[in-house]
Amino acid sequence: MPESKRAPQTVSSRRSLIAELVKSQNIHSQNELLDLLQDKGFSVTQATLSRDLESLGAVKAHGSSGTAPHYVVSSDTNTSLRAEGSQPALVRALHELLLSAEFSQVMVVVHTPPGGAQYLAGHLDRSGCFDTLGTVAGDDTIFMVARNENQAKKICSELVALAESGS
Repeated sequence: MPESKRAPQTVSSRRSLIAELVKSQNIHSQNELLDLLQDKGFSVTQATLSRDLESLGAVKAHGSSGTAPHYVVSSDTNTSLRAEGSQPALVRALHELLLSAEFSQVMVVVHTPPGGAQYLAGHLDRSGCFDTLGTVAGDDTIFMVARNENQAKKICSELVALAESGS
């Protein structure tokens, strides 16, 4: 089955992919990284890749077991496209704002008091607790798209459980 996710050809998307590759694999050279990027559909020059690595703060370091030098990105560098948030902040927000959560097929519908949806949706996105395809918030309603119906049902249960644990 073909992959449904397609990354846009943007600087942010490319740098996020570079950081992901560097964190998940021992990449020893820029040529190796260029090949991996090309496999993912990104065609960049060596000069552009050098700028991207510098922007990410990537450096070459030896592994702890004396392995050949490979690129690393500092763990305190936020290289994802999403800023990270905390689960305790999400629990507090859910406890204060969640009125209901229900699902239909892959769609999760969350209701909040008027004006609460944007705030809560931001916490949901930043928490990293839910593997969703996306989140859209209005004034008092949030739509989350799950990857399948079972996951949508699980998200609803977890939202309610987290809200109730925040007392």
